[in-house]
Formats: sequence, C-alpha cells, structure tokens
Amino acid sequence: MTTPASPRADLLSEMLLELIEILRDRQGDTWAAIARIAAGKSATIAIDGTRIYVQVEGEQDLQITISDAKPDAINDFEGNGRALRNVMFGKSTLEKSVASGKIFIRASFGDLLKIRAVVNSVLAETDLEPRLLNLWHRFDREWEK
Repeated sequence: MTTPASPRADLLSEMLLELIEILRDRQGDTWAAIARIAAGKSATIAIDGTRIYVQVEGEQDLQITISDAKPDAINDFEGNGRALRNVMFGKSTLEKSVASGKIFIRASFGDLLKIRAVVNSVLAETDLEPRLLNLWHRFDREWEK
C-alpha cells in the first residue's frame, strides 16, 4: 500500500483495508462476491473531500493498493460521513442515499446491482461479526475529529 498524504486519507485507507481483511477472514459468500466484482478494477473514493485511489489485482486472493487520488481523477464513489454512518447503522439504505444524492456511485446498472447486494450482505453480517460493528463504531468516533 502506498501511503496517502493526509491523516484522513490514512484513516480511510486503514478502515477500508480492515473491512477487507474482516471479510476475507470470513471467506463466505460476501467475500466471494467482492472478489468477483472487484478483481482487476480500480476506483477513486471521496468521503467528505478526502480522496483515495484503490486498485485491486488478483482473483480470490485480492491484492489491494491504496494511494492518493490524482487531482484530476473522476470520483467513482462519493459521499459524506453522515450518509455512510446512516447506512452502516441502518438509519438509511444505500438505495435511498444514492437516490437522494447523498452518495454517488459511478458504475453500470449491472455493477450497481452487484454493489447493492454486497453492501446489503456486509450489513447483514454485522450481526454475526463483532469486528464489523467495531469498525462502524470506530468510523463513527474517529471520522469527524
């Protein structure tokens, strides 16, 4: 992983990698879906103006590289901490957040459906995997600092 330049980019990168490791450890249907969807892809992610570039290589054993997003790169995922919190804690859905413009995802319709399925699966696993709930609480505590 290339180290992003700002503390918030570092935090976002750490949390994304932690999420991936939790799901990889579980090796369930959610991980299999992530591996199918993400393999060979890249995305620029922006949350509250903090931008990172994520590149995924490999198949089942994904290798993830996170670096600073280029200034002129188009965001593939964009949102704010409040919208993400609302989805994480079940106060809103991904669909509602996208429809209201609080979260933006640049993807084909087919990929949007796959992303929706993965997000719903990850959220459903929160009840079974305390590390996910701990990660959501960490985001809640640390993101707005």
